[in-house]
Amino acid sequence: MNKDPTRADEDLFRRLKILVVEDSLEMQRLLVALLESMGVVHIAVARDGEKGLAAFAARRPDIIITDGAMVPMDGYEMTRRIRAAEAGGNANPDVPILMISGHAGRENVTHARDQGVTDYLTKPLSADTLYEAIVAAVSKPVHFLDKPGYRGLSPKRSLDARRS
Repeated sequence: MNKDPTRADEDLFRRLKILVVEDSLEMQRLLVALLESMGVVHIAVARDGEKGLAAFAARRPDIIITDGAMVPMDGYEMTRRIRAAEAGGNANPDVPILMISGHAGRENVTHARDQGVTDYLTKPLSADTLYEAIVAAVSKPVHFLDKPGYRGLSPKRSLDARRS
């Protein structure tokens, strides 16, 4: 990583609880290694959206990092369920959800945003990009709204605004 984390960043990363939801064992290992290199010590891993929902309910992570395409439940559906009112006590409009995908098309980004993804990162993923996305997710929180006529990130902040 080119970024020199500040002492505050180091303390923040050491306290964060991060859930990685990824079906590829190689990507799981890469993400865990990157997170550990940033000082994250509380990392849980799930291999699909269903297991991700269970881990989310059990661990209540500060941030979720998920792949988009997984079976039997993908990251989009998992995100929708985490955000949805029908999730009951497990609904969470505020937990940052970072989606990592190999698909950079506008349709994919829009679909992710509409499901409640906080930030959409494309592969190949650099350590700096992941680091900056985590810092932004924690320092510039957004709220997901699920109201009649509007479902998505609070209009005050968009996916693009999070990076500024």
